[in-house]
Amino acid sequence: MNGEEEPPLKSGSSYLFTSKGVARAYEVLKKLLSEGRRGLVITRTHPTRVQQLYGLGCPIMWIAKASKTASGVISLEPTRLMKIHSTISDFIKANPGSVVLLDGLEYLITENGFGPVMKAVQLTNEEVAMSGSFLLVPVDPRTLETQQIGFLEREFSLPEDSNLYGSSDRPNPY
Repeated sequence: MNGEEEPPLKSGSSYLFTSKGVARAYEVLKKLLSEGRRGLVITRTHPTRVQQLYGLGCPIMWIAKASKTASGVISLEPTRLMKIHSTISDFIKANPGSVVLLDGLEYLITENGFGPVMKAVQLTNEEVAMSGSFLLVPVDPRTLETQQIGFLEREFSLPEDSNLYGSSDRPNPY
């Protein structure tokens, strides 16, 4: 073994990526897609940019206030948390064992407050567990309060392999 192998992620689980979060979450997404899983990305970054950076073979939706977008980009209003939840829910129900990457949790918190976003995440996690799918959520812990990080860490699994984070088994979010 070259030390680069990761433990398998468990289906029906939601994962929080805090250290090197965005890049690492996309790496894991690409690995799961390469296994033949269906995927969906919901992101604050414009889908064209995401495609340039990662070359994904799955739908990419944009969390944006822009209701009309060019070139077929599908946008989701950041203040419509239940619409975002139902989009994820419908996708994983139609595609059991699939993977969803939700990149933009900090923006959703800015637009809605932490409590409502946490409730939506909890509902989504229940459906992920029932469908045997995966939810990958990168966050930058510097953008959140210590208590909020604690709530998120309690709700999500943290990838256990040290290779997911670098030098330690569990990142220090501070």
